[in-house]
Amino acid sequence: MSPCLRTLARHCVAAALGLFMALAAPHARAEKTLEWDPAWPRFRKAEIALTGGLSLQVAAALFLYPPAQRNWEGGILFDDAIRRSLVLSTPEARKRAGQVSDYIYYGLATLPMVVDVGLVAGAGHGSGDVAVQMLAIDLESYALAGAVAMSAEKAGRVRPVDRGCRKDPSYSDRCGKEEQLDVSFMSGHTTIAFTGAALTCAHHQYLPLYGGGAPDVLACGVSMAAATTAGVLRISSDSHYATDVLLGAGVGIFAGYGLPRLLHYGRGKKAPRSSVLPSFRSRHGEVQAVLAPTVDTRRVGVSVVGTF
Repeated sequence: MSPCLRTLARHCVAAALGLFMALAAPHARAEKTLEWDPAWPRFRKAEIALTGGLSLQVAAALFLYPPAQRNWEGGILFDDAIRRSLVLSTPEARKRAGQVSDYIYYGLATLPMVVDVGLVAGAGHGSGDVAVQMLAIDLESYALAGAVAMSAEKAGRVRPVDRGCRKDPSYSDRCGKEEQLDVSFMSGHTTIAFTGAALTCAHHQYLPLYGGGAPDVLACGVSMAAATTAGVLRISSDSHYATDVLLGAGVGIFAGYGLPRLLHYGRGKKAPRSSVLPSFRSRHGEVQAVLAPTVDTRRVGVSVVGTF
């Protein structure tokens, strides 16, 4: 198992232990203010089977499938233009960009489970029932995102850094390491980062984890901005093409936001109209906004589109 996956596994175990301790602690807490809406379907047995099956697919991609072979080289569409615009000029800068993207990846991968589930819903609100539902949803979303990302790596797209390695063997630490060069499609860091950010948006949109209103909206916005930053840094470090990153973002948003809304939060009479991207609206509907990552050759960030 790669160091990134080992670290992520340790964080997941820590999250599970934190949740157990929070639920097992004496219930000398304030009156419960966080409850699961009866109109929302609870986590079903079929979803347990789905999560298990997707987890097996992740394990198979990691341990059973043969390593990716060099099948696909070069950029498509706008890949080359964005690469020229965003890739950093020195090995040290590209390495730092990759390290920062690692930190964001780890943080967003664990944020929904450690903070929202364990500390806020479980320990803070004292709502073990909501915490369990949220944790199950999180695991299902990460299993889907991981299965898609790990399977897609087998397509064998060569990382853009290989271009630099051909000209200069000291261009990157990856130069000469074929097993690390042939897994550009798609960006796993971006997929998981956006899954974590989208889960944060889904949970905070429907549950007043921070009391409702601006703090919960801010949690979503900051998470989406961080995920977008991670995606951009994967391009700046010359680890992935823009199309790898954008596809990873799309899969992550669906896994973390679309799937929970489709199976749980999007049900009931009070559920707002369905949206593919994280969205918020005021109580009476006079303010509506949708958040979306934005990347092009001139700017990077999160766009807010809505009516005010």
